[in-house]
Amino acid sequence: MIYTLSKLHTTLIGATDTTSIQARIFHEMCLMGILAIPISFVVNIFIGVPHINLMLASIFIAIFLFYYNSRFRNNLALSVLLFTISTSLFLPINYFFNSGIAGPSLLLSLLSVVFTIAVMPRKKALTWIIISVVSMLVMCYLEFANPKLIINTYPNRAGLFLDILTSYMASIACVIVVLSYLIKSQQSENKKAIEASMALKQANDGKTKLLSILSHDLRSPLNSIQSFLEILVDFDLDEQERKAIKVKLLKETKSTQEMLFNLLSWTKSQMEGGVKVHVVSVNLYEVIESCIDIQRAAATEKCIGI
Repeated sequence: MIYTLSKLHTTLIGATDTTSIQARIFHEMCLMGILAIPISFVVNIFIGVPHINLMLASIFIAIFLFYYNSRFRNNLALSVLLFTISTSLFLPINYFFNSGIAGPSLLLSLLSVVFTIAVMPRKKALTWIIISVVSMLVMCYLEFANPKLIINTYPNRAGLFLDILTSYMASIACVIVVLSYLIKSQQSENKKAIEASMALKQANDGKTKLLSILSHDLRSPLNSIQSFLEILVDFDLDEQERKAIKVKLLKETKSTQEMLFNLLSWTKSQMEGGVKVHVVSVNLYEVIESCIDIQRAAATEKCIGI
């Protein structure tokens, strides 16, 4: 049951790997609005303000269309913009026709600011926040200057308290949803950053160890070449001995050149994004013999038989 509900929830708001956090917050709040408005219908009838339901019905349809356009037509930017414009128009109307500062309009205005911060780009969000704040300040001033502009829709104090309480609970629920998404997103980003840092450190450690091994392996053939050259310089050898040393020197040089070529090829592949493996048949004897030849001279100097 829980798995089914979780899967349905993911389908309705979008998966984390295919849907942005802004889109998921928007979808979540739209769904909360779609579920909350029918409850508001009942509350408004109970507290004696059924005429507000006509406005809520139009809001219900608008929210559903905005949600559908974003979730199933992948047009988040347009849906958010239309949602914000609709909210900016609805709140002043609701303020005048729903008891002004005594009604839920200020709470709903605060909720719209939280929503704007969560789902809109920073520059656009700042513009709409300013519009929302200025709009509410103007409404409050007009009510203060001329209280008769405001229509008191509540027949009794119980209705007023119930409406404010339900608006408060809805606002708290929406704020919790937004904050939970933002916190989870931040935690996810931190986790990814830590994992990337650890992976980079491991890669660097691996490369450092590999380069250390390669430098050690290169030292032996270079020492052998140096030894051969010193023999040629320091000793008076006959032609046959000189030829034998030259053959060994050439062999050592080729082996060292091959090792350097392999090292440079590996370095280039790392710079280009990794090694591409191509499986081919090789003569294992030749590969091993080549490795032994590289170490043979150094082993001979140390009286080690290979």
